[in-house]
Amino acid sequence: MTKHLEISQAAADKIKAHLTDDTRLLLSYDDGVGPYSHHGLVALQVSFQLILINNDMPYTDYDQALDSNLGTIYFKGYSEKFLGENMKLTLRPRYNTLVLADDNDEIDENVEIVDERTH
Repeated sequence: MTKHLEISQAAADKIKAHLTDDTRLLLSYDDGVGPYSHHGLVALQVSFQLILINNDMPYTDYDQALDSNLGTIYFKGYSEKFLGENMKLTLRPRYNTLVLADDNDEIDENVEIVDERTH
């Protein structure tokens, strides 16, 4: 069964400002693995980034997909353990940050948009 991520209108508007027809979206667990994860985790916290890449850039580490109202978003299969059911990505207006949550809790309260595209 494919996971789904519902992106609120405010969050979608923020993300769409960065999109072109040649953009692929990755929901990247920031663990230092793969070409687009530069930091890795030092503390015991879950950190995700929304990575923007060109359609022709490699994304083999992102071997699973989830559906969203902005289209397919790819993620590292082993990070699925952090992704619950009925996920939502919303905008926290006060701080202009993206919040990833599921039915049970916030997964990450500050999902960064990182542009890795070659222009």
